[in-house]
Amino acid sequence: MSNTNESGCLPAFAFILYAVVIIGSGVLSWNWTSPESFIGAIGFMIVWGILSYIGHFILLGIIALLSEK
Repeated sequence: MSNTNESGCLPAFAFILYAVVIIGSGVLSWNWTSPESFIGAIGFMIVWGILSYIGHFILLGIIALLSEK
């Protein structure tokens, strides 16, 4: 039984991209909603969650494609 690590720096790359998706979707949703009230802040958090979910779904596909090679 061999214990080879052929993944390289993919886990570190995935972790960095995970943080970029969270921060990027937060900035994008803040600029899109511009909350000025409590209801606006709730809308911001809903939009942030949706954009973050979409970004993570895309990131998951990219990581899966890269890890197969």
